[in-house]
Amino acid sequence: MIMLFLDYSNRIIRCLGISLDPIKNDYLLIMQYADCSDLQNYLKDNFKNLTWDDKKKLAFQIADGLNYLHNENILHRDLHSKNIVIHEHNAKITDFDQNFPYTKSSDIYSFGVLMWEISSGYPPFKDCDNKVALAFEINNGVREVTIPDTPIEYEGLYKNCWNQVPEQRPIINKVLDEFEKMGFGINTRNKSIKNNENLDPDSQTNNESSEYTQSSDQCIKLNY
Repeated sequence: MIMLFLDYSNRIIRCLGISLDPIKNDYLLIMQYADCSDLQNYLKDNFKNLTWDDKKKLAFQIADGLNYLHNENILHRDLHSKNIVIHEHNAKITDFDQNFPYTKSSDIYSFGVLMWEISSGYPPFKDCDNKVALAFEINNGVREVTIPDTPIEYEGLYKNCWNQVPEQRPIINKVLDEFEKMGFGINTRNKSIKNNENLDPDSQTNNESSEYTQSSDQCIKLNY
């Protein structure tokens, strides 16, 4: 379990230890407590009350956590709104998956999709029933449409992140640079937020890009 060996980061749900269930004779992970649901349900329940600053803050915190993972040469591989939990209205990454061939640029693509979902309040392509056809369309460059009133700099960033060409997507440090231009200052310790009292105080496997887009509760694997 890779989460046991990570240093503390306030953008990651920590694995505190392992215990043995004496009844089922199976191992249990003891995880850090989070007082709210996953990001997808949080957006569903709270979207009407979120300002654009709130949405940018959530996206920044996810980018900050992804930056921590990538600096540790760890790929998430399954980054979507069900694997982001909310604690005290702050986003934290959880549930790393090591089963798929993946690259850092794939995580960046998934982050771009998450940015769009934060802007809309719902998963991409939520009304699409034909998942196979959707996968082909996304591989051919189809993306969700921009939500009205989305700030230009926010829209530009997520479109760069989900660029169809993996090599043209920004690395996570460049993503954080763009958030810094939006007013989210960072420092050298864990790239954490500073100067904002309302926020939380505290290796690539191969050249194939295996992408995922979250639609409702289903995950589609995309290869190109």
